[in-house]
Amino acid sequence: MRARIVHHSEYLVLALLLIGAAIWQKDQLTAWFWFWLVAPDLFGLVPAFLFGASPAKGYLPSRAVWLYNLWHNFTLPMVLWVALLFLLAGNPWPLLGWLAHIAADRTLGFGLRGDDGGQGAL
Repeated sequence: MRARIVHHSEYLVLALLLIGAAIWQKDQLTAWFWFWLVAPDLFGLVPAFLFGASPAKGYLPSRAVWLYNLWHNFTLPMVLWVALLFLLAGNPWPLLGWLAHIAADRTLGFGLRGDDGGQGAL
């Protein structure tokens, strides 16, 4: 139980830092910030149900776990961040929405999914 509290507290701090960064960079944020804020659920959760029925309440179809996990890990937005910042000379700040979404999910206890479609282990 104690590890769970520490885990959620760490993600709460991260979520608050990302929200603070978004407020700090509010002039750099565009409508894309709001798009990226909902994109993980829009593209990772909603289409998951097109893979079939859920085996139980709170579970995703096992064939859709990869899609959910793809949109709900920090790797993809960070790779895009680096690519925009260093390779494409673009504006990476709207991606804060995606990162904040993931951190908020973790704070609330929604982590990556296990192979069976349920919440994975910490």
